[in-house]
Amino acid sequence: MANEITFSSLGDLTTSERLAGIHLLLLADRTALPQHPACIYAGSVTGSGSNVIKVPHAGLMGYDLLSVTSEGSQVSNTALTDSSTQITVARYSKVYQPGDTARIVDATGLINLDTFAMDAIVSQASTMLNLAANVVDDFTAYQGTSGQDATFANFLDAITTLETASAVGPLMGLLHSIQWGDIRKDVASASGGAIQWNQGSQAMINAMKGLGYQGEFCGVSVYTSNRVPTANSAADRAGAIWAPGGLVWADANVPYDGDPNAYVLLNGKVLFERARSATYGLTGYVSHAYMGVAKAIDAAGCAIITDA
Repeated sequence: MANEITFSSLGDLTTSERLAGIHLLLLADRTALPQHPACIYAGSVTGSGSNVIKVPHAGLMGYDLLSVTSEGSQVSNTALTDSSTQITVARYSKVYQPGDTARIVDATGLINLDTFAMDAIVSQASTMLNLAANVVDDFTAYQGTSGQDATFANFLDAITTLETASAVGPLMGLLHSIQWGDIRKDVASASGGAIQWNQGSQAMINAMKGLGYQGEFCGVSVYTSNRVPTANSAADRAGAIWAPGGLVWADANVPYDGDPNAYVLLNGKVLFERARSATYGLTGYVSHAYMGVAKAIDAAGCAIITDA
């Protein structure tokens, strides 16, 4: 037998592989900073004359107590305690720049304006969360022990620390997935105490939700993110629980002059531009956003620093 037409003999009539009609996104933390009362929005710097927003702190509404004063005596002045937090709004940008040939032969449908525009929106939200995660680990108060797994006791102690500092909820927690997993395991393996039979504990164990919002646990809105930073030379992760006043953030509306190659996204918070480099045969897809996050009242938060 000879000259049979087989797959291996087709040669130039076949390709070594074909692309599937679907695509898979690489794993990444795509969660966003939640709209939670513990994350206070301080405003936009647009038209303010500065890229820094100053948030005043005032010792009022019961901060100072009344003093006993004798009849007929003049009351002494009480000094007004005050301080402030500054939020610097900075530009955050990135660009993807595919060549013309890559765009021509693209069989995935991914290398196009719509895909990169959607990426710009998701990336802005993820960047804001990343900024927040790298701020709340700076609270002076902390619970946990370096090199040891996070425990339910650490979680409760952090809440107690806030209560002792007179912080008022609602409380928000942002923990690394390892920290939350350790706490979940600790609760699941508890051999006694009220928490073992608590309905919320069972719901916590049953709901394996991945990253993001995990639910309400012991009065805390718990969120997980793998953007929670390391601490102690990367031996630990540093999450936190905080009350309103612990974290503040600000942003700006992006400038837009009607350029047909520029698009304003996310209610004015993201500028997405197409920049053509004709002599190189390249098209750049550029994303810009302006934002800033800062720690405000230090005692309004408590870091949880435990084994990574």
